[in-house]
Formats: sequence, structure tokens, C-alpha cells
Amino acid sequence: DVYDPQSNSWQPLAHMACGRSSIAAAVAGGRVYAIGGEFAVGEDDTFPTKLVEAFDPQLGAWADVSSMSVDRSQHAVAVVDGKIYAIGGINAELEALDSVEVFDPQADSWHQVASMPHGRRCHAAATMGGKIYVSGGTVADGDPGRLFNRTVLVYDPEANAWTELTSMGTVRRSHTSAAI
Repeated sequence: DVYDPQSNSWQPLAHMACGRSSIAAAVAGGRVYAIGGEFAVGEDDTFPTKLVEAFDPQLGAWADVSSMSVDRSQHAVAVVDGKIYAIGGINAELEALDSVEVFDPQADSWHQVASMPHGRRCHAAATMGGKIYVSGGTVADGDPGRLFNRTVLVYDPEANAWTELTSMGTVRRSHTSAAI
């Protein structure tokens, strides 16, 4: 659905080809990308997917684009210089991922970049000054309920490197972040 703030109303749009939960969304090149997530198999089973779809508001339609190389759910995404970064999450074995891959919409292709120092899921990402800031989430240490000790990382695409920054004052999981 699309919201029009001037008329304070919602209008239905075309459905994605594959309904999913826990997706990550990003806007690049005037298109909305639905990246990864979980699809239901049966009543109680869900599985992460590497599927990526793009919505073109000019055409009013969804289209499949190249899939990620890794199934991801509970991940974060960020856009730098028109490229979409898929960061961490969990895979089909429910393991927290440290891997990061970047999508180039012009080439319709994904490739791996430097991994985070530790796997994490349910974290947040925001872009500022050409860098990606990742905060919170759950750590990959065998204890799925442990919060990731307030850590904040920054990824520099130019250097293809991660740096740990000062930790947040409070642990956070399943949150969002934004840059102003």
C-alpha cells in the first residue's frame, strides 16, 4: 500500500510475488527493494530467503532482481552511493551472520564485501557521510537471547573496513535508526 499524506489516505498497490516477513527495505534509483526476509512453510515454520524484488512506482509493478548469495532474515540494509548493503541477519540454520553483501542496481548484481567482526541479527543500520553505522542486535555466541552489549560499528565502503565505535548507553534489539 502507499500512503498519501496530502489526502491522509492509503491506496493498494501490486502485491509482491512472494509474501514475506522480516524483510529489509531500501530505496535506490527510484525503486523500492524488498530484500530477503522469511516466507512461511506450513503454519509454524518460516525460512529465510535470498529473494529480492524491486517495485517501480512508475510502472506500478514488482519485478525480480538478482538474489543475494546468502539467505537472510532479521538483517539490516543501508544505501551508499546508490548501492544497497545487506548486513548480517540469520540464515536458514538460524545462525547469526557476520557477512555483508552489496547490490549494484545498475549491474543487477551482488558481491561480498568485508564481514562484520561478529555475527548479529535484529540490529539497525543508518547511513551518514558515506559510511554505514550499525548498532545493537543479538550476538552470535550460541546464546540467542543475549543482547550485543550496546556495540556500534561503522563500515567505510571506500576502505572496505569495519571499525568499532563508542557503545550506546543502553542495549537495543529489533530497533531502527536514522541519520539527520
